[in-house]
Amino acid sequence: MSAAAALPPGGERPLTPGERELAQGVFGTAINLASVRIRRRRFFPFQPRGTVMAPMGHLHFHPAGADYRDDFSTAPLGLQALFIHELVHVWQSQQRGRLYLPIMRHPFCRYDYRFDPARPFSAYGIEQQAELVAHAFLAAKGAPLSGAPPLAALQDVLPFPVQLGIS
Repeated sequence: MSAAAALPPGGERPLTPGERELAQGVFGTAINLASVRIRRRRFFPFQPRGTVMAPMGHLHFHPAGADYRDDFSTAPLGLQALFIHELVHVWQSQQRGRLYLPIMRHPFCRYDYRFDPARPFSAYGIEQQAELVAHAFLAAKGAPLSGAPPLAALQDVLPFPVQLGIS
């Protein structure tokens, strides 16, 4: 989106062509991207300013938060990884039903994980799954995190039909 077409607080939009391309590089066709909306409003009234949520197949950015971008495909790598993390929640919602995440998400969900290459992706928690994919994305972009598993090991456990064809 151009600066003139910036999404105002309270608005919503579809994914940009660049965001769709970015997502397809990670998820292939595992997500129905046409149905995904980016909303610049809270999912619920007490959503913290610095928290992005994607509980029912759409990404919710706090209207006064600093993480929203009009096109995440041109955002800094850290925000692209956040975008990918949130799209994992979209994938989870599309796989399990739109109420799955609001029911399964609780304040004690763990983001950190102990990687075991023999452990199936489905055995990790919802936030751990999102972190695994975000870490694979960063590694594929040449920015692996200290302590994260190597890209090849992450690719072996991901359930998506492509092996992170990220350009």
